[in-house]
Amino acid sequence: MSTPPPSRAAEHAALELLPDALDDDTTTPYGPPSSGPPPSGMPPSRPPPSGMPPSRPPPSGMPPSGPPPSGMPPSGPPPSAEPPAAPSFLGGAARRVRDYFLALDPTFLSAAAPLAVIAVILFTRSPSTNYIFDEQEALLANPYVNAKGGVGFLDAIHRDFWGLPPDRSVGSYRPLPNFLWRTIWAVTKQPFFHHFYNVLFHAANGALLACVTFWLTRRRGLAYLTGLLFVGCAVLTEAVSGIVGIADVLGGLGAIAALAALALPGWAMPFGVFAAVMFGLFSKESALVCVPLIPFAALIAAPLTHPTRPARFVRALLALLAASAAFVLYVELRRRWFPAPMPAELSAPLPEGAPLVKRALHEALVWFHQAPLPRDPLNNPLGAADTPHRIAGALRVYWRGLTQLVFPWTLSGDYSFPQEPVPDRLVFFGSVAGAAMMVLPPLGSLALWIAALRREHLERRERRSVRAAFLVDGGQATSRRWPMLLVGALLAIATAALAAYDWHVLRPAGRLPLLRALPLVLWPLPFLPTFLLGLGLLVEGARPLPCPATADRSAWVPLRRGYAGMCIAAIGLTWVVVSYFPHSNIPVVLPTVRAERFWYFPAIGSSLVLAVAFSWLHEALAGSTLTPRARWSWRAWVTPALFALFFGFQCVQAYRHAMDYRNDLDFWAATKEAVPNSAKAHLNYSVMKGARGDLDARLAESKIAMDLAPTWPMAHVYTGDTLCRMHRPDEAFPHYKRGMELGPNELSLIALALQCLHDEQRLTAHDGELRQLAEEHPGTWLAYLAIDTLDNGATHGGVDPKYRPRGYNEGPKE
Repeated sequence: MSTPPPSRAAEHAALELLPDALDDDTTTPYGPPSSGPPPSGMPPSRPPPSGMPPSRPPPSGMPPSGPPPSGMPPSGPPPSAEPPAAPSFLGGAARRVRDYFLALDPTFLSAAAPLAVIAVILFTRSPSTNYIFDEQEALLANPYVNAKGGVGFLDAIHRDFWGLPPDRSVGSYRPLPNFLWRTIWAVTKQPFFHHFYNVLFHAANGALLACVTFWLTRRRGLAYLTGLLFVGCAVLTEAVSGIVGIADVLGGLGAIAALAALALPGWAMPFGVFAAVMFGLFSKESALVCVPLIPFAALIAAPLTHPTRPARFVRALLALLAASAAFVLYVELRRRWFPAPMPAELSAPLPEGAPLVKRALHEALVWFHQAPLPRDPLNNPLGAADTPHRIAGALRVYWRGLTQLVFPWTLSGDYSFPQEPVPDRLVFFGSVAGAAMMVLPPLGSLALWIAALRREHLERRERRSVRAAFLVDGGQATSRRWPMLLVGALLAIATAALAAYDWHVLRPAGRLPLLRALPLVLWPLPFLPTFLLGLGLLVEGARPLPCPATADRSAWVPLRRGYAGMCIAAIGLTWVVVSYFPHSNIPVVLPTVRAERFWYFPAIGSSLVLAVAFSWLHEALAGSTLTPRARWSWRAWVTPALFALFFGFQCVQAYRHAMDYRNDLDFWAATKEAVPNSAKAHLNYSVMKGARGDLDARLAESKIAMDLAPTWPMAHVYTGDTLCRMHRPDEAFPHYKRGMELGPNELSLIALALQCLHDEQRLTAHDGELRQLAEEHPGTWLAYLAIDTLDNGATHGGVDPKYRPRGYNEGPKE
């Protein structure tokens, strides 16, 4: 039984493209096949199965192809017809640009070229830029990057993100960015080059995400739309223009590569997912969100990546095993390479009778062995709040960041206290909106998936009667089913039997000491590769299902756009929530209350959702290639105009924020204007002004910081230091004294105050007060440095040089 071919009118309508890139079936059911090659892991085009005619018969009532019957005039324009006018220069250029994006299937290189141009325009800093904010600690003061103290190249696995050993770490273990920094640091130390490869990696991420979208939907315009939305996302400026953002960019590369690996055959996909997740984890620990998200994406997208053999639950299981294995191996390697001290809250045992869930969570955190995270109430005031108020404040921050993702009216490099204070009540608009946006997107994702399942069922039922004609990989691929099934079954059964034999026989008997030496959590890893390979072969050897194809049955086409769009949106909605959750300050208190670079992973999901939303809106207003409206209807231009406004606004805000990174003075000037309630922004701006000789401006800004954060030791000491450098040491001393009282163990601040008093020859004038402070704070750096400097200041020229703070823009101290 065969289906009747479409009418000539329907075929002609399918070939008509609307005047924009938002409606672009790559291969319509009745149009010519796609001109580009199938994506990696997809079956190539094949001739029709044996017994099928090479071409379809003409529709009823239409003359057959070939020369016209005798006596009939030949077809074509009359001899007197004039040739069509050549297009104008602008029209030809527009056609060439449109053909670049819509005439051929996007590849990584074809997508990377325009996206790299956009990224360079939006995010490139001035060539005269300097190291800004934490870039100085990450590179200038990084002992690993600077190869200080005999630190070798491979020692990155034993150092944290800032080049510090485990006993001095602040909890960030990211060796891959350090390897990259160390390599390029040997070539150049110019800050411009160390941010520029962030820009290129970001463009590569956008190109890879565009390819993933195309492999899932086979829609060229939608693929480029996703890449544009991701690359131009303004809230990602901190991660792309800031040098320290390389960890987020490389971590995002691992996550997108894991998504791309889902298109591989079942026997290869787990290994691709494993490698990509490992890459992401060693770039930034945030990539742990791939453990739940990649299996979820495999579950949703299986009928898109493998239309004839979806096996969604088995592919999701393969992805879950691979991602979990990468996570377990990463944790075990980090525990051995980077033995950081255990956080105090995990070192103490739980009380007797603790709930089972609490005990399990405690044991999991002890195994994970995260290095202690610093808790500074200035950087994260939520750390000092009780759990309900911390969650309410975290939900408010999440809501503000989510709106910033879509409408980035204000962007800032800092949100310190009191810009994001602890809320005084639990229920308010921000907390309610944040809670709603934590719950509603996953529920919407579930609803979309259910609707997509229904459409998939209808699509397959319609084609079940013509299954043989519409198999994508029939013929030769079908003949390989039994060898794959046999080999896969043998590998899976043999591996499971060997693992059971080792567990029940060899391990109790003390044989195979190499396996016995492995921790229990690593015991399955030696058996996992062959088991995954066997299970993947079983999936690829399964009986194929019916699948739609092009009219000439030569090109691969997935299920229709409604189903593909629902799957993409379902993945994106859940991705946004889950990938942000570890940064939300809800499960664990982070050193920072809010940072725009935290949105790099969620922006992957939001780009998918927004691209599908624009596409659906365009279809609702202008129709599709299958049911088009009037070609020049105003409806056809509504969505392109809205997208142009949205994308243009994102680009303008991204460029404006990237220009804040011209130098440290411009950065902090823009920051204090964007977040006027941030004490740190005002104080750092005052330091930048002071470094340029404007001490009056430094004094004014320091006092603003002191008023905003009256219990912040640095604000008081820096205010005093400004007065001291204005040769007003007696006015400075009350501020010094207050700062030292608030931070008796702030070594750098105390040394800064004592050194300036010595330089101004007013240290001995406050001898009694300093000794009294030392007596009031025994066993502190204040007690030691105050007495040592008073007694030995003449010998050392003030504070002992080994205790003096590192100067601005200086490298690591020996």
